[in-house]
Amino acid sequence: MKKIMMVFDTPEEAMRICPVIQKLKQMEYKPVVLIPKQVETAGIMEQVLALFEVEPTHILSVDLEPQTLNQLTAYALNELARIVKHEKIDTTFVCGSTKIAFIAALASYYNGVPVTQAQTGEGEEAAAFLGKSTEALMAPLVTNHVVLGLETALEKAADQYVHNMPIDNYDTQKIILFDYQGKSNQRQILEKSFQAIKQITDIYKEVIFIIPIKLTTLVMELANKILKGQKQVYFVKPLNVLEYQSFMTRAWLVMTDHYNSLEMAQILQLPVLIMEGPRNKNSHDNYGVGTVIRFSKVQITEWIERLLMDSGFYEEIARRPSPNKKIQTIEEMIESFVQK
Repeated sequence: MKKIMMVFDTPEEAMRICPVIQKLKQMEYKPVVLIPKQVETAGIMEQVLALFEVEPTHILSVDLEPQTLNQLTAYALNELARIVKHEKIDTTFVCGSTKIAFIAALASYYNGVPVTQAQTGEGEEAAAFLGKSTEALMAPLVTNHVVLGLETALEKAADQYVHNMPIDNYDTQKIILFDYQGKSNQRQILEKSFQAIKQITDIYKEVIFIIPIKLTTLVMELANKILKGQKQVYFVKPLNVLEYQSFMTRAWLVMTDHYNSLEMAQILQLPVLIMEGPRNKNSHDNYGVGTVIRFSKVQITEWIERLLMDSGFYEEIARRPSPNKKIQTIEEMIESFVQK
């Protein structure tokens, strides 16, 4: 039976990889699942693995004692090389460009094992351990690239995981996710956004805003100053990957300052307003269902009002095709790398 080492690092990567692992088992391949020991995300990683009924074969521990970065990297490389030899791995599959993905690719390369790398969406470069340089570093080690989608994971999250949001009726209310991941001490940005949110909720009673954000002193100050008494605005703790994906399936619109949600939104045909600074040269450029606008009260309000008032315009944006490459099905992807 062909052994395939599946390497991933984060709960977000696990959401992509676990459906592949399930399919490999059905096709009578033997996945050897390797993850690094989780610290901050241990609880949510366990939930994701349990959701897909996946158990790690190896957990790489790198918190043995205080060590230098060189020592940790050398330990991880030696341990991965040992696993590749001991398990007699036929092919290795890594997700993204994190340090563990690079080390797994390097250990496999040294042992003559072909490596497939899955691209993981808009946030991949930010997660790469050496930024843009990582792609060039990984290139000689990787024999195959695939584009791994989220459709299966989204279906699973929507069907089996329901986050307890303070919303009575998803069918009649328009839920807007305000997903701000920048520095919470940027007073001007949050102030303009909250002012726009207040204006919208004062007029449109069917609109509800969900704001997952850490309640810092500044956030609390601005919320009390601008949004106090607004019954259509809910502050919740930051969402984990399961909560986020489950909530996305129920949202009407996403407002955000990053591109990480675009892939999910594209699958769901969910418009996204990507808010950027006034100096942004690409303002109003389109990214499939995503539209870049300026981080201003006027623009935020105008765009939301137009989407609310013009259902045809909303549908036009929701149905825009993705500018990215075609994402492979799980079957197509497996076929592309198990033969290597």
